[in-house]
Amino acid sequence: MNSFWNGKRRYVALLLFLAGVFVALVVPPVIPFIQLAGENLPAGYNIPFTDIRITNTFVAAVIVWVLLLLFTAYIARRRPSDGSEVPPGGFYNMFEALYEGLMGFIGGIAGGAHFRLIFNMFMTIFLIVLLSNWMSLIPGVDTVGFIHPHVKEKFDPETQEYKVITTDGFEIYQGFLGISYVNGQCDWVSPADEAAADAAALAAAETEAAAAQQTQLEDAAYARYQAEHGEHGDDHADEASDDHGDSHAEGMADSSAATAAYDEVLAARVAEKQARADRGCYTGVALAPWQDGYNGDKDAKKEPIPLHPDPSSEEAKRVPWVVLPWVRVASTDLNMTLTIALISVVMTQYIGFKALGFGYLTKFFNFATLFKSPLGGIDVAVGLLELIGDFAKILSFSFRLLGAMFAGAILLFVMSFLVPILPWPFFILEFFVGAIQALVFALLTAIFMNLATISHHHDDDHDDEH
Repeated sequence: MNSFWNGKRRYVALLLFLAGVFVALVVPPVIPFIQLAGENLPAGYNIPFTDIRITNTFVAAVIVWVLLLLFTAYIARRRPSDGSEVPPGGFYNMFEALYEGLMGFIGGIAGGAHFRLIFNMFMTIFLIVLLSNWMSLIPGVDTVGFIHPHVKEKFDPETQEYKVITTDGFEIYQGFLGISYVNGQCDWVSPADEAAADAAALAAAETEAAAAQQTQLEDAAYARYQAEHGEHGDDHADEASDDHGDSHAEGMADSSAATAAYDEVLAARVAEKQARADRGCYTGVALAPWQDGYNGDKDAKKEPIPLHPDPSSEEAKRVPWVVLPWVRVASTDLNMTLTIALISVVMTQYIGFKALGFGYLTKFFNFATLFKSPLGGIDVAVGLLELIGDFAKILSFSFRLLGAMFAGAILLFVMSFLVPILPWPFFILEFFVGAIQALVFALLTAIFMNLATISHHHDDDHDDEH
């Protein structure tokens, strides 16, 4: 271990750590828009010769297959031609040790005439799921992609037309080489919401001013009452003069208190808008109704929301934006996990028919002993439960993997946002979770395939009992 960190490696590790700290402090983290289904890439990114839009999870699946093919070619090229040749060492030796270990492990579970088919299916599923799961650890996956306006069309039954509505998202800014970036410090605020917040602040200020004025009037009335019913030692003229002066001061106090309360509420709203402006946000800085230069119109609210705005134009300020990743982990898409689950279950039925012929169906439809033995009804019920169980495997396989990896991806998003400098423990956790999920998926497939090759001799057992 000490020799591994000697020389240049320690400086490379230190440089990478400092680069990570710099990026975490300078670039504001952004939690990508999270949805269960894979996102369609923009128009024009279709599967060749079809109208089917490519999804970012499909791109990830293609990358996994390309990596698997390259990996297979590498192993085949590095593999010794005969037993006398010395293995090349390094990564090949590590993989060979892993391969032989897994082969021995599966051989202890599913040895026999069908071992090769079972092991091939096990290893294929293991490598595909493993590479898919570990893709979430690669920088840029789920975070780098297209800047996408987060708007959608909704049918309005009153006008019988489609209108564009906005959802949540962020503001964007133009950076190096004209590349658009999502500003993680600026949640998008629509002009309508901004105007509503200003109107609410204005109403709150008027309410506070009225309350302050009312309080002052009540205090003044109580003071007069105390003066009228207190000790009488002053001249009548002095009292009249004092009453006139108190009345004038009272009015001034009322006006001053109301103005102070009014200004305090509006100052808080202005400070909130200024804080957004200081963070570089382009919304939240429009003039408010109480500021000089406000024209009082609602043009910002009446302007139509653009469906396909240009990120570099002024229209970009009127819609929220999110990142549409180029690549998203394939195992966070139900299509991928469900497909592998279907392959697993279908191959289980295939090897069952291959090993037992049509007698394999008696595992599910065992009516031979129904009228021959008191246990015949139990055999029928057990067979039907086996049939239901095989369909249930599709759901359990697909949703187990989907749930684990989707939750892991969200965990990495959130922790990278909350602890941008030191999220390494969570990446290590996801590393092991990805490996365990791949092993569990492939191992269960091997176990079920092996069980499918075992014949059930219920008929012979019942005959021997009689």
